[in-house]
Amino acid sequence: MILVNLLKKLSTRERTKFQEFVESPFFNKNLKIQQLCKILLAFAPDFDTKQIDKENIYHSIYGDGPYEELRLNNLISDLVQLLYDYLSYLQLEHTETQKKALLLEALQTRGLYEQIPRQAKRYQKILEKQPHRNQTYFWDAFLLHEELDQLSLSSGKRGYDINLQSKNDMLDTFYTCSKLSIACDMISRNTVVNAGYQCYFLEEIIAEYKARPELSAQPTLQVYYKTLEMLRQQEQTAHYYQLKDLLNQYWSLFPARELRILYHYALNYGVKKINSGRREFYREILELYKILLDKRILFKEGYLTQWTYINIVTAGIRLKEFNWTEEFINQYRSSLHPNEEHNVYTYNLAALYYAREDYSSALQLLHDVEFTDAFYHLSAKIIQLKSYYDLQETEAFFSLAEATRIYITRNRQLSEYQKRSNANFLKLATRLLQLRLKSALITQPEKDQQTQRIRQQLESKNIANKGWLQEALLAI
Repeated sequence: MILVNLLKKLSTRERTKFQEFVESPFFNKNLKIQQLCKILLAFAPDFDTKQIDKENIYHSIYGDGPYEELRLNNLISDLVQLLYDYLSYLQLEHTETQKKALLLEALQTRGLYEQIPRQAKRYQKILEKQPHRNQTYFWDAFLLHEELDQLSLSSGKRGYDINLQSKNDMLDTFYTCSKLSIACDMISRNTVVNAGYQCYFLEEIIAEYKARPELSAQPTLQVYYKTLEMLRQQEQTAHYYQLKDLLNQYWSLFPARELRILYHYALNYGVKKINSGRREFYREILELYKILLDKRILFKEGYLTQWTYINIVTAGIRLKEFNWTEEFINQYRSSLHPNEEHNVYTYNLAALYYAREDYSSALQLLHDVEFTDAFYHLSAKIIQLKSYYDLQETEAFFSLAEATRIYITRNRQLSEYQKRSNANFLKLATRLLQLRLKSALITQPEKDQQTQRIRQQLESKNIANKGWLQEALLAI
């Protein structure tokens, strides 16, 4: 039910205010809608659909008589619309500048010109107090000068009015910022899905940005322009480092959501560099994540995503910052979504134990846990296999390798790529162990021949844990 899903997203305070909203005769005079709202809110906060019976609700509102589903559905539809209105109202309450812009427009429409200057000053003060200087700010400033310019025209004055010029300049700044931001997004998405997005007039915008000091001096535009350069000229790492410095200097100009996007461009750039062999970018990635954690802009709806958590742990392990990584794993465990916490925490702690070469602790932790998610189940088995290999527990290794091979074959949650890459890992890991077991029993030429054959197989791109396999081969 759409209505129930919407109500679930409201906080306790918002639900209380929504009921007041529905019961206000200014917004709603239908008493039956008020009854429906009160009945449904009694199921908060879980709103268990198994307990919400439409027929019971119908009879609570309309009394005895035959159940008419269409009649109730119409009532539900009206309440949904009221909830949409309420959400719009909440959003407007959080944007003082938009409220003032609408007020100025209303005063202008009604010819109440003498009241506009005072309200415009209040608008200006609100604007000046805004902590951010992003696209929204430039647009709000444009709207202010738009209304003041209209006031000047309405007064019948002739002559120069600064508001017309300011309106133009703010629109140019807003447009330039928006185009640079969209261009960054398009390049990023084209890289991921090869979507073929095209940002028209981009070169003209860039030329204008460079030619006009009032644009190129804007810190927000500097950040977006440098982000665009980094994305378009990825071979030149200087753009990345310059962007990093700009973000460090001007981060307070952006709201958390926008800042998170900008930092993710930098993070994705670092990941690509690592994939191309630039291992020093693990340090860059971990530093960026530490900044994001410190500023608390990594969180979405109060939670860290499991993939962000894993990426941070992976970077910490790669850099051998084991103490910091262990502290992170434990400190931010409660920041994971409750449905994911157990799997994510256990797997990452086991990965840390393995990296510390505490194979027994890693195995013990994984033996005591049954993973419900296919990704963690398989990843845990890989850690167990590598631990058995390093501990030279041959029988346990071969037994688990076969069980994992069967699991991969039968599991429907894994993609074909995941199945192939992990199946290839199992084959090569098994061959490595077999070679290690008989290396003392065969001649050096035979050993070299088998080693070379495995090395050639490792050249395939479709192999999971390739780095570990390469290191294991060198150790034989």
